[in-house]
Amino acid sequence: MDSDTANHYNLNGIKPREYQINIAREASGKNTLVVLPTGLGKTIIAAMLAKVSLDNGRRVILIAPTRPLIDQHLKTFTELFSEQNLIISGITGQTKISERKNIWQKSNLIISTPQTVLGDIMRNIVELKSYGLLIVDEAHRAIGNYAFVEIGKKFMVESTGFILAMTASPGSNRDHIDQIKENLDIKKVIIRTENDPDVSPYVKETVKTAIYVDPGKEQTTISSLFKNALTSQLNALSGSVKEISKYSSRRELTDIIRALSARAVSGEKQLFGVIPYVTACVRLDILCEYCESQGLQLAVDYLNEMEESHDKSLTRTVAILEKNTYFVQARMALNDAVKTYENAKFRKVLELSERKIMEGLGSKVIIFTHYRKTSKFLIEYLKEKSSILKPLRFVGQSSRKGEQGMNQKSQREGIEKFRNGSYNVLVATSVAEEGLDIPATDMVIFYEPVPSEIRSIQRRGRTGRFNAGEVFILVFKDGRDIAYYNSSLRKESMMIGKMKKEMEAKHEATLMDFS
Repeated sequence: MDSDTANHYNLNGIKPREYQINIAREASGKNTLVVLPTGLGKTIIAAMLAKVSLDNGRRVILIAPTRPLIDQHLKTFTELFSEQNLIISGITGQTKISERKNIWQKSNLIISTPQTVLGDIMRNIVELKSYGLLIVDEAHRAIGNYAFVEIGKKFMVESTGFILAMTASPGSNRDHIDQIKENLDIKKVIIRTENDPDVSPYVKETVKTAIYVDPGKEQTTISSLFKNALTSQLNALSGSVKEISKYSSRRELTDIIRALSARAVSGEKQLFGVIPYVTACVRLDILCEYCESQGLQLAVDYLNEMEESHDKSLTRTVAILEKNTYFVQARMALNDAVKTYENAKFRKVLELSERKIMEGLGSKVIIFTHYRKTSKFLIEYLKEKSSILKPLRFVGQSSRKGEQGMNQKSQREGIEKFRNGSYNVLVATSVAEEGLDIPATDMVIFYEPVPSEIRSIQRRGRTGRFNAGEVFILVFKDGRDIAYYNSSLRKESMMIGKMKKEMEAKHEATLMDFS
């Protein structure tokens, strides 16, 4: 990498910041994982290194996990390189296969989803040896069988170029980090936090506050009844299925169902009669989570779907549950409660959002919910209760049981309307956590804590980019919300601790000592 001044790296008038120049210089020519908080310009670093590769006559591939991200990168790179005579193309699964070979051959920079790139490599329409740089966005996904992994391996075999992998959070789990490094043959890890001297001038203060919300007596009672129903079902099963105890988690129960199914198919036919009872426990655990983390609306909706279903296995599950005294009591209490129920988290979201919007012209709020149904009920509530909030629901593209997703066009239009102020509140699922160019906001509300440090960091990154920001995490008292919140804090602390140790040792981590 040339050591000239920042002007050397100008991209259509955008002057890179000092830390971006430093990172690009250090990453050039070697497989590097860059860890940089959301909103601090990882894309600019990628563009700087792409420029060097292109100037040297080597083409560039950028892979990102979703079509909206491909759209966004295509727009950004086209603008950054508008003064140069380059062909920049986007390819997704929707691009006709018959057209792809020509696109690959004529383009200097290809931006695509990993599944599409891998498919085209397998079709022998991509010559990786002509590419000098592979950019991997949201690199924390480069684990297991994800397509990032196979592309990285093929790139290192067929090309003499290098890989730039980027993420806001590689995760706290040592195995996860090691997998990313191994799968992408990472030789160097460069970390910047918001406290680094070359980064801190560009970071605005973000205040994070957990708000412990009292769910109310009715919700607490119903939650306890569902928990009692689950415990009694588990106790009854523990005698016949040795792997089950009253402490069995949903993941463990799901694994047990899978194992029992395999054994039943292999000849232990009697196990077919046991599986529905284990399935009933899984359903009860989901109901417990809804009551302890989301509110009664989701529990009611979930039960209605089960009871109205014509699926034979669901019908049998309902029949099993209806023999459980605690479940029957919970169902009756739920039917009575919903007539007058108001979700305490909904009230808090309304209060916080209205306060922020009334503070100043142009204020914006993002509310993150884990469940799409919660976003639906919350939007309806905000529209009914507030005259100053203009909420927009933002979900993924897939459709669910009678409910359409948002296609790419709708997502783009929604983001633009949020940007220009037609909407001032965005109620979003996880689709808005990762990478999308959603305008910076004044406040982010986590409807529930998420036990993933990666998702937590990505959510928070939506505020405090240009002005001071606020982050509120809503936590129902006396339930699994508490455990999720503590888990996220612990994992994030572990990740930051590892980073600090590396920076103290070398300021930059290497393959040997970043573990």
